[in-house]
Amino acid sequence: MSFSYPDSHSAADSCAPCGGRTAYGAQPQGAQLTTRVVTTGRKKAYRQPEFVATDGETGEPIEMSSDGRKLLLTRHLLPDESRRPSVAFIDALAFSVTPPDDRSYTWVLEQMAQFLDLGALELRRGLYGFRYSARFGDGAGVIAWGGESQNGRVYFSLMGQGCSRISNWQSLAQWLEDHRAAIKRADVAHDDFEGKAVNIAWAVDQYQSGGFNAGGRRPRSDCIGDWLDGDAGTRGRTLGIGNRASGKYCRIYEKGKQIGNAESRWTRVEVEWHAQDRYIPYDVLTRPGQYLAGAYPCLDFLDQEQSVIKTIAKGAQIAFDRAVENAKQACGKLVNLMLEVVGGDYVEVVERLKRPGIPARIAPYCYHVERNPVILDRDLHGAFG
Repeated sequence: MSFSYPDSHSAADSCAPCGGRTAYGAQPQGAQLTTRVVTTGRKKAYRQPEFVATDGETGEPIEMSSDGRKLLLTRHLLPDESRRPSVAFIDALAFSVTPPDDRSYTWVLEQMAQFLDLGALELRRGLYGFRYSARFGDGAGVIAWGGESQNGRVYFSLMGQGCSRISNWQSLAQWLEDHRAAIKRADVAHDDFEGKAVNIAWAVDQYQSGGFNAGGRRPRSDCIGDWLDGDAGTRGRTLGIGNRASGKYCRIYEKGKQIGNAESRWTRVEVEWHAQDRYIPYDVLTRPGQYLAGAYPCLDFLDQEQSVIKTIAKGAQIAFDRAVENAKQACGKLVNLMLEVVGGDYVEVVERLKRPGIPARIAPYCYHVERNPVILDRDLHGAFG
């Protein structure tokens, strides 16, 4: 972790013993200090941190504390409170929690069932240092537990389709706080379906002009995907910003092209945080737009309201249209022949060709499609943007 100190004091001042702690009052721009007591995923309530420096790589303010043996440096997320909380949504979440005595992963599953439909449980091998794990909800997420080094902790993770099932983020955030869970990962995303405000050209320009600079330094970048063909590419491009080892990473990518629509302008900007020397607050779940807008200077303009239902519908429609086109290419001629053979009996053709299940391309949306198949109706495209 590289960091810089505010102008008001030096590195030597920050290494002073606790008696000199008032020297830490300076803070990076945008940081706010209060004295209210807040409850976090740590063992005890603590006062709002005093930021003593800024991480030169991620631009995040740094809190200095001690565990009684050594000094600890902890990075913090900075929200932009001028933005609306709803201009982004949670696209991934992971946390660890210690169940009550004599309880284990089953208690966590029981508790989480009040926030989302977990579906079927599929036992798997150990994961992330835990002895056991299980996948649930056909890929909605995973849960892991067991192992002496874990001291009874249980790990629970939701990816995009799992997050889309959450019924009440406010209640989930409160549950995490009440049980002193530690958020290990949070991904916050914003979709521009028309690619007017957020697109690859905009992202490249912002990167080159310093819009993603953190702590005065330009972060590293990665270009992934169909870059050589530019806007004419059909598979989609991704611009990665930052170093994933630092626990803060931004992706701007052509979401529509990546899921199958070569003409789509749908672009997503997403920031991924991991709790590596970093505290991820509970309210990132209830005001994700403010945390996304505060992540980089170039994101402070975000103001378009986000709808998870709209995102699910848009993605499912693109996947469905692509699956239909693939089926047409694969067996369209066979359908013509079969109609000739059975004398134009469409029902007979369908009965002979259909089989149970949902195409793999549409599987990520199956939870919502099964409950509301009409979202795949192309006549509703206009309703979903």
